[in-house]
Amino acid sequence: MNDRLNLVFLSMEMIIPEFPEPARGANFRGGLGILAGDIASGLKQTGIKAIGIIPLYGRSWVDGREISYELPPQKISELDLSYVQFERGGTVIYGLVSSVFNYLYVDDRWQRLQQEITFGKAVPLLLKKLGIKPDIIWLNESHTALSLPGLEQDPNLDKAKILFTVHTPDSAGMERFDGQWFDELGIDRERYYPVFVNNGSIDLTRAGMTLADQVNAVSQEHCKITQDLFPEYASKIIGIRNGSDREAWLSPKLKKEEGSTSPSQLWIIHKEDKRNLLDLVVNQSGVMLDMQKPLGVWVRRIVPYKNQYPLFDPIIEAICSGRDKIIETPFGGLAGLEMQMFCAGLPGFDDNYCRAWVSEFMRWMEDSRLQGNFVFLPDYSFELLKKSAAGCDFWLSCPWPGQEGCGTSDQRAVLNGNPTITTRTGGAMEYIHEFDPETGEGNGFFIEPYDSITLYRKLKIISDLYYAWLESGNTLWLKLRMNAFQTGKSLDITTMIGEYQRKSFELLLKSS
Repeated sequence: MNDRLNLVFLSMEMIIPEFPEPARGANFRGGLGILAGDIASGLKQTGIKAIGIIPLYGRSWVDGREISYELPPQKISELDLSYVQFERGGTVIYGLVSSVFNYLYVDDRWQRLQQEITFGKAVPLLLKKLGIKPDIIWLNESHTALSLPGLEQDPNLDKAKILFTVHTPDSAGMERFDGQWFDELGIDRERYYPVFVNNGSIDLTRAGMTLADQVNAVSQEHCKITQDLFPEYASKIIGIRNGSDREAWLSPKLKKEEGSTSPSQLWIIHKEDKRNLLDLVVNQSGVMLDMQKPLGVWVRRIVPYKNQYPLFDPIIEAICSGRDKIIETPFGGLAGLEMQMFCAGLPGFDDNYCRAWVSEFMRWMEDSRLQGNFVFLPDYSFELLKKSAAGCDFWLSCPWPGQEGCGTSDQRAVLNGNPTITTRTGGAMEYIHEFDPETGEGNGFFIEPYDSITLYRKLKIISDLYYAWLESGNTLWLKLRMNAFQTGKSLDITTMIGEYQRKSFELLLKSS
């Protein structure tokens, strides 16, 4: 099928490791941007003829630095906009350059709408200029939905099938604007007002579902949640779990040696990756963590539904204290686990709620009760993500149940043989199997029931396994790591693309 398929992939963000900083970090904000970059690489690896279209942003959302893209621009004459061509993982990407694309997910709602209007107008004009007539146009998240009227009304593109992917049940991914702004969209009122305006708001998710030929969510649980949220579109919504690009995220040393990887070899390689991460931590924070202590890590966007501070706050002292200590907590006296935590991330510009979490995390770093075993960096970058996924001893992911469509940060750790503790929700439900210390079967842990004391109990299992390996040679810890590593092979982005081929692309082509 690949030689018959001509695909266009749209996203408002994409990680581009081929770019230097700050351009690399300016163009992705979280899981969607990382996934978009991984998909671009996966499409090339599976031989699908595809191009991507994304905006390129003029300033870093992390620190405000202005960005110059050292690429020859070409003009789209109908708009005050240019485009540049480059590659992500071998797939050709066209980046739209305009003064309107200042910051990714800019706070100002009017400015955000102008970005999405400009992107929507540019997509059909660019395809026309390039002479591309795609079989399938794959829209990712509601931010891209304003391209649909122009695509639908262009006679050169009207045979293209539309796949619309929703990535999260969180409102941040389901764009709504004041319905009074409809006429600013520059689209036919009679045809599109009832499509785009719902209950007084411009509802881009509902509009995308209305105009798409197929809609997909990013896990089976997310599919059910999305069908329940939009029952009138349930028959066209399917679920396909996200994946991650092993080529991009696997530790270079592990990639070199993985053909002959044994549990002990996996551990030897991991220690090198852990050292690399600890070197990064000390260079950026001044805190030297201990190679001998188990290291839990999360590096994520900091938003309320990820719930990091509330879940860890009651037990953080017990996590970081020595095993010879009993710490008084809201749950009574808990034995210290003698663990370390390294965490990093940034909240949104106007998210004062999560900015308060950051203040608490910074305070924890200075708290003598945590004995220098907790480090937080207000940072978010490709290097940080990659070294953390490879160098952690275990990964932590704790969104509220039902709030995560399919996170991929846990996948990137598992790819490297590092087990995860996560909420039983989203995509993790489909590949994490609870580890049983009696049998050695399983590859990770669920926070179920979802509360802080359950998280502590699962962390204690990890602490016991880790120290039993270091102090007495019990190999259950190595077994758990090997189980995770083997599972990681099934999470590759090419496996995900194969699912899209079977469940989406082939069906859409047959209906043409």
